[in-house]
Amino acid sequence: MKIFKFTIAIAIAIMVIFVSCDEFLEENPSKTIDVIPETLEQLEALLNNYNVFYREPSNERIFGTDDYAFITDLYDAENSIYSTISISYGAWAVDLIPDITGRVYWPSEWEKIFTANLVLQELGNVPGDAQEKEDIRAECYFIRAYSYFQLATVYCLPYTDANKTELGLPIKQTTSFEENIERATLEETYTFIADDLDKAMKITRSFNKVNNLNRSWRASTAAVNGFAARFYLALNDYVNAQFYAQKALNEYNQLRNYNTDMRFSDIPTEVTIFNPNPTNVSIFYPYTHDQQIVVEDRLQFGESYYFRMLYDAGIGYFPSQELLALYNQVYDLRYKFHIVEDYSYTRNVVDPPYSYPGYVFFYQSDLPSGPSVPEMLLIKAECQVRQGSFVEGIQTVNQLRVARMDASAPASDINLTASSQTDALVKVLEERRREMPYVHRWYDVRRYNNNDNSADDVIMTKTFYPFNIASILGSEPPITYTLDKNSRRFAYPIPEADIIASEGVLQQNKY
Repeated sequence: MKIFKFTIAIAIAIMVIFVSCDEFLEENPSKTIDVIPETLEQLEALLNNYNVFYREPSNERIFGTDDYAFITDLYDAENSIYSTISISYGAWAVDLIPDITGRVYWPSEWEKIFTANLVLQELGNVPGDAQEKEDIRAECYFIRAYSYFQLATVYCLPYTDANKTELGLPIKQTTSFEENIERATLEETYTFIADDLDKAMKITRSFNKVNNLNRSWRASTAAVNGFAARFYLALNDYVNAQFYAQKALNEYNQLRNYNTDMRFSDIPTEVTIFNPNPTNVSIFYPYTHDQQIVVEDRLQFGESYYFRMLYDAGIGYFPSQELLALYNQVYDLRYKFHIVEDYSYTRNVVDPPYSYPGYVFFYQSDLPSGPSVPEMLLIKAECQVRQGSFVEGIQTVNQLRVARMDASAPASDINLTASSQTDALVKVLEERRREMPYVHRWYDVRRYNNNDNSADDVIMTKTFYPFNIASILGSEPPITYTLDKNSRRFAYPIPEADIIASEGVLQQNKY
């Protein structure tokens, strides 16, 4: 039985070791490939192939939160700026999304799970150092747990007592096409993730650098602890989340100081706008924009424990007005370097011109999404506040702000203060959103709406034109799309093509 397009996963996972890229492109993927890794070095090569692992092409997370702006005036100026696909994700159109072709996030995470299962399957069949093999085994459990968590966060309802019997994910522990593909319950899925995470904790490989590059494309003790902190935060287990965040920070806690270690690109983009006469405009990016296909700058940036990037093939992270309003636009260096003014001009919104900023980190497509030093500080701060130690929580978050705010700013602009636990929580969560827009907002809103504190609940709304699968209806009045707190649309639908291929064994989410 064919599911999840695993033929592609097999071809990539196995053949990448033995053939060149050109040779691979000339071959038709087949699930009957007989070539199996025979040495520990070949298994290591699978795990070293960061191109298989690092991208997270999730339209759900990019377009589906209130960090992303759908602007009618921007669309009016250039109607190619948004597609029916992007607005389908942005408006949580679960009736249209299942049939969208080319949905890459679902199969890409299953590919990573398949690769981990392949290495686990073959690890006992190859010779090699026993400790090295055990580290690889733990790393594969980490990869599998990480991707399962990513999938569950997008395609399943939030984990709560009320949702435990809801649909989870198929539990795939082998590379067999005959393995059961029925969706387990949400409780069984999260138990599986937790069990894999426990096994991943046996890794002994510490976080390190190679030639001044963070060796974050491979798992380490810091990466596993960082993911554990994220996992337990999703469960509102603040004790364990803080514990693992601190363990990661104890191993590595270096921040990039935006005062000294950030600059603008030396290669601005020149565009011509017509208003009505032609006018030349220079678009200034952070230097991290310059390397479009080379990953060294991402590894050298130095804050990530694990090399993962939220990836937008459409290169257009348009920040919402709500997100922009959170930044101190005078002193916050994240606004200075990552909010690129006039970005819409680079997307051909030039005649007539309509200026709107974009959010840029690495090139225009990649945002760091793996566990990182900033994330751990923010998890630690939030957990401290939620457990009553709000003064300590503010002190923790200020460690991050010192590296992000202009050093010439008044101390009152650099350092946050709070008058109460409630005030501190608001400020820490705002700082989290400023530091990691798009990447964690979907994950955050899900957990905010399902903890024991109703004060942090979020009901997301967007106002934009009506649309159908064929077109955006820009001549009609805009309408407001709403994602209520307990909406079942917090579980995006899985691709209908996979349900059909499974002959109905794989169930669609219920709405």
